[in-house]
Amino acid sequence: MTDTPKALSRQQQWRKRNPKSYLAHLAVCAALRHGVLERQPCAVCRDPKTEAHHPDYERPYEVVWLCRKHHKALHAAQKKGAA
Repeated sequence: MTDTPKALSRQQQWRKRNPKSYLAHLAVCAALRHGVLERQPCAVCRDPKTEAHHPDYERPYEVVWLCRKHHKALHAAQKKGAA
């Protein structure tokens, strides 16, 4: 029997490359579950189905609530500005 390590999944690879982002995500999930944070409507279009965007991973509870469309657009704009 060979003991070759299993390849990491894409999600596991992302977690390994982005530890601060992953820990901020976990903190928000726990805060939502315990009632410390409350999900808000999208800051742009007021859609009630939102995701937490972290402008600063050092402050995991300071988030901007965005719908998927506006969250993706924000990251695309940030990536374009960084290039």
